[in-house]
Amino acid sequence: MGIDFQQSAIHSPTNDPSAMMGGGVCWIDVNNDGWLDLYAINSYADRDVGYWQKHGGMPRNALFLNHKGTFTKASSSSGADLSMRGNGCVAADLNGDGFTDLYVSGYPYDAVLWNDGHGHFSEGARAAGITSFGWHTGVAVADVNGDGRPDIFVSGYSDPNGVIPGSESGFPNNYLGVRDLLYLNVGNDRSGHAKFEEVGKKLGIDTRDEHGLGAVFTDVNGDGRPDLYVANDANPNRLYVNLPAKDALGLRFEEAAATVGLADPNAGMGIAAGDYSGDGRPDIVVTNSHKQLHGVFRSNPPGGGFASYSDARSDIAPAFDTSLAGWGDSWVDLDNDGNLDLVIANGAIPVTGLKKSAEPVQAFENLTAHGHAGEFAAATDAVGLETAPQVNGRGLAAADFDNDGRVDLAVSSVGGELMLLHNTGAHGHWLEVALPRFAPGAVVTAVLPDGRRLVQELDAGSSYLSSEDPRAHFGLGKATTVEELRVRYPDGRGTRLSGLAADQVVTLG
Repeated sequence: MGIDFQQSAIHSPTNDPSAMMGGGVCWIDVNNDGWLDLYAINSYADRDVGYWQKHGGMPRNALFLNHKGTFTKASSSSGADLSMRGNGCVAADLNGDGFTDLYVSGYPYDAVLWNDGHGHFSEGARAAGITSFGWHTGVAVADVNGDGRPDIFVSGYSDPNGVIPGSESGFPNNYLGVRDLLYLNVGNDRSGHAKFEEVGKKLGIDTRDEHGLGAVFTDVNGDGRPDLYVANDANPNRLYVNLPAKDALGLRFEEAAATVGLADPNAGMGIAAGDYSGDGRPDIVVTNSHKQLHGVFRSNPPGGGFASYSDARSDIAPAFDTSLAGWGDSWVDLDNDGNLDLVIANGAIPVTGLKKSAEPVQAFENLTAHGHAGEFAAATDAVGLETAPQVNGRGLAAADFDNDGRVDLAVSSVGGELMLLHNTGAHGHWLEVALPRFAPGAVVTAVLPDGRRLVQELDAGSSYLSSEDPRAHFGLGKATTVEELRVRYPDGRGTRLSGLAADQVVTLG
């Protein structure tokens, strides 16, 4: 397909933690042509700097442009080929000009790539107020204060120079944590680029300086305000509920993971939010390290305005393999039967050898259509992944890159080639919905002829350090029409369409 990316974090044997944590992948429509392009994050270990300087230069991030299903590399010509110790990325229109920009996290600094709409990016983090140094990982974007401008959350991970004297804990708890950040968008400057103010601690985000990785904005209580869920490595996961406040900022975040049933204490890596149970509310999965059962949490009906979740690990636990270390994850309807399945990228940590530490990409089938509502079965072999290479999997991002209605997967691998998994086996009908503007938090509902409602909340930033297809995708099973399509935007406005034929990409005007 034209993708020839080599992730270079580990060239020679190393115990460099930053190198072993790997990086993410971002699906982004650079030129608004309706075909998703792919951005891949690169990195390098400290001990390999001399090697790279003698062999053509430091590793760089890469951009691949999509030409109706095949790709060409456009990294250097686009200006997006940053040389940095990268970790995560998110695709988002940060300044409201109609073109999707990129935020890239890393160590010891982050980058903002402004898209000029003509296939070129310019870096402008410091001018935008993104000045915090440290090791940053997961990135997610939403309008947290309802002012119509997208804001940015950035997970802080570990301080490689902050060894805790006398600690007998393993990594990362034997190192100081790095504070999570929340950047409020305060509007565009004269150049048309957005400016940001960091307010995380002021609003109650990460007051403990924990070790954050994956993150996602999702409305857990249905009040229309984006809440924030963060996977912490070896610290309990945190849920920050977005609440109104009578001050200048107009909001505050209240940490409530333990209260609502989401405080998984394991080594959290990636997060995916999606309605696998079919009740119209987002459920959550968190991948954990080896020998730890992944966290699966099913949303309950909110009572008195409060969210709550049930531990649903028993629905999938028989299919999980706890000998593997999970990273990127996504709820995705692989067979278009109308029920969300689950995919997970795995890879051992620490990386003791690129071949020795490689593990499989896994798929789990939602058995609702087979009469077992909410239960899952291992489906790796059934979908053909048993013949795919084992990889040191990290970032995973789902998207329909060839617009055929079947959702594909991009998977990054520490020290290895980027893998593109092309879905060729989905036989159900489908519908994809593209919104006219960037609107993370928008809720898209497809009502089928039998009355069933399929609901998807759009997000920017999820999985492990990655960014997925910005469109809503619905597998429709045997249904050949959608009776009604509803879109509720974060500002409360909505759109309704009726009588849509299946098997098409609908672009709302």
